[in-house]
Amino acid sequence: MSLTFVRSFVLLSPQLLKVGLKLLNRPVLCHLGTSSVPVSVPEQTDPLQLSPGNYKYLLGEENRTKCMEKMHKLPVFKRPRGLPPSDHEKNFSSVLIALCQERGKDEVSLLYTRRSRNLRSHSLHPSFPGGRMEQNDASYVACALRETEEEIGLPGHRVQVWGEAMVIHLPRTSSIVPVVGVIPDFDMAELRLNPDEVEEVFTVPLNSMIQPTATRHTQFRSGYSIPVFAVEPRRVWGITAYLTLLFLHSLLPASLLPDCLRNSVQFVRPFKTPWLAARNRNQVSDNSMRD
Repeated sequence: MSLTFVRSFVLLSPQLLKVGLKLLNRPVLCHLGTSSVPVSVPEQTDPLQLSPGNYKYLLGEENRTKCMEKMHKLPVFKRPRGLPPSDHEKNFSSVLIALCQERGKDEVSLLYTRRSRNLRSHSLHPSFPGGRMEQNDASYVACALRETEEEIGLPGHRVQVWGEAMVIHLPRTSSIVPVVGVIPDFDMAELRLNPDEVEEVFTVPLNSMIQPTATRHTQFRSGYSIPVFAVEPRRVWGITAYLTLLFLHSLLPASLLPDCLRNSVQFVRPFKTPWLAARNRNQVSDNSMRD
């Protein structure tokens, strides 16, 4: 399922532009980033590294309750001025935000998919597993688990569901209900991808997502900006990145939330790319010659 917005301008460093050239040889199943946290360290020693002790707290009952309370009180996304409603906004979808306890590793990752290149719209875009609600879905949880199994072959019983978040209304796409869950003892080998829907599956460790070098933003011409998570060799962007940011703010307590995720993403007006500025100068020159 597509969870991305319309065409956008992406503000990336030159190093990240080089990363794009490597994507042609990407593996189908991959893990992104690495964790340098020693297994023997029970407490957080580096503000940019989550320790095994931190993971134990994050997945514990107390933080689970706090996380879902925050997910029920998410901020409302303000519609940009002049952006008309779309028929897509009348639909409802559900996605699974899965915390993966990686087999053989003392770290927790988020699970993402990339849409199949054979899809007519938004092909190869990053996404969470999920899809549109159907009449026989008893709940948003049932929808998210059904879509996840259809897309990547992960049975619903493998997910320890935390609960549903509030409905998120976004412009130009269906309303979305995130479902949060934990996949214990996760291994890529257990997945069976549906090539008609999914090109690949990848995980991104939480430790990789909270690094300042991983945080970027996308600025849309219609008047708003949302985050981008750039973890070599992938980028999580669009609505998927927006949902990721909301979830990280809900999952991580203030003591573990890095500064790079605290600051809100501001829209810069006016936003001009070099080619646009050159075109405007040429138009002014042409108009003066006509006068």
